[in-house]
Amino acid sequence: MRQRIINWFLGRIFNVTNHFDVIRESKGVIYLGNKPLSKIEHDNLISEIKALENMRIWSILNETVKQAAFERGWKNSKTIEELNIAKTEYRTLEVQQSIINVIKGK
Repeated sequence: MRQRIINWFLGRIFNVTNHFDVIRESKGVIYLGNKPLSKIEHDNLISEIKALENMRIWSILNETVKQAAFERGWKNSKTIEELNIAKTEYRTLEVQQSIINVIKGK
């Protein structure tokens, strides 16, 4: 029950950031903030994403953090707060990947 209340507060009261706060697609147009993304900007972002995904630092930033969060949160956590911290780390990685997916999806 306590966890359900925490999840409700995070989503409703604290207004947790999601990828829609950063980037969204509407009717085939991608908006970064409230400004539509031009074709040139979109192509540049696609190139940057492809380059970033092929860099070693990308796997370090994603896989290493994901593994550490899993071990600390699910395997070794002793309190619900420790689990929530791990969930927050996972959520950050999900938001980053969602932003990439929106850009790559057009």
